[in-house]
Amino acid sequence: MDALDVIVHPEQIEAWFQPIVGAAPFKVEGYEIQSHFRGEPLKPFFQEDDVPIEYQLEVMSHVIRHAFQKVPVDAHSFVLIRCRPDWLFENGGEDFLSILRDAQIDFPEDRLYVTLTDVQVDDFDRLGRIVAYYQNSGLKVALDRAEATSLERVFAMSPDMLIVDLSSMIEKKTVSASYPHLLQTMEHLCDQLGAPLLYKNISHLGQLRYAWQHGGRYYMGTLLGETTPDWVTTCPGMEILLHEVPMFYKYDREQMNRLFQLEQDWTIRFNEYCQSLKADEALDEWLIRLAQKMEPEFIRFYITDANGFQKSSNVSKKSGEWKTYAFYKGYNWSFRPYFIRTTVAMERRHTGYLSDRYVDFSSSEQTRTFSMPLNNGMFLFADISASYLYQERLSE
Repeated sequence: MDALDVIVHPEQIEAWFQPIVGAAPFKVEGYEIQSHFRGEPLKPFFQEDDVPIEYQLEVMSHVIRHAFQKVPVDAHSFVLIRCRPDWLFENGGEDFLSILRDAQIDFPEDRLYVTLTDVQVDDFDRLGRIVAYYQNSGLKVALDRAEATSLERVFAMSPDMLIVDLSSMIEKKTVSASYPHLLQTMEHLCDQLGAPLLYKNISHLGQLRYAWQHGGRYYMGTLLGETTPDWVTTCPGMEILLHEVPMFYKYDREQMNRLFQLEQDWTIRFNEYCQSLKADEALDEWLIRLAQKMEPEFIRFYITDANGFQKSSNVSKKSGEWKTYAFYKGYNWSFRPYFIRTTVAMERRHTGYLSDRYVDFSSSEQTRTFSMPLNNGMFLFADISASYLYQERLSE
């Protein structure tokens, strides 16, 4: 695309709209304004560092004016307006703010999101001050590609919306073990910030399912609705959510019921043997006998007291034989985030406790742990085999 051609033909600059579907109403709740020139996206023009910023701002002013000529006066949706951080450095952010004001937008400012596309800038403190100025003026600020931004910068900026790009997730079967944890981090960030989470570039159902499972309030992508030159109030995504979300919900609910049933079954199974533990019994020998009864689902066992100190050796299998490993005996595990919650839950419920998925630090494999209160005030921890979780589809 010839940058000069764009600059000298502003009458051919257009604003197009990509619909954003809400997870709660299954309706179009917002739009991202995208710039086009002669029907082609203007993204390369705005990403070209050789194009002076004042030219980019001039073109963006045409896009914004064109966009809000199409926005209905009674629209109740929100709008995302993309903005390079470099633009905000022009005159302390006043130049871009003037573009919004000069467009005479008849639209509530609290539903206008200035979407920062890249915050990997050297003078981040200055950017943060300008962002705060925009927010204090009544505008909202969204952070695009939040998953690629450091947590420190996300918290420092305190955006009003986080946007996560799912384009790297080609198909569900190619997702790495760490990918769900990344999305869980984004979900947790939004909870901490009180900001909604938008997933973009959703092109297949696998991505949509991940977005739904990981706290997505809004969804955007070609699966749900193409970018069009018109302001639309309906899109295919509305029907897709109406059809798919109940199935997502049904599957996850069935999985949750399976986990609770497994927790109950293991509580009964372990309890039969745990009642036999005597106060003066050697813990390591008792654990080996337990391990022989509980294989192949479990790969490692150990016992702690109520304060988190490990009182037994680790018992695990090597070369087909259960053996004791005393290295961790005496270690205190109360620093682990799950420990207090798990032990209190067992004491209150008087039953076993099946943990959420996590990555084992020694094997780097996804696993879960089943814990059981013992009659001597101690707690048994049994790590579940990764192969068993995979076979039973409990690692999802």
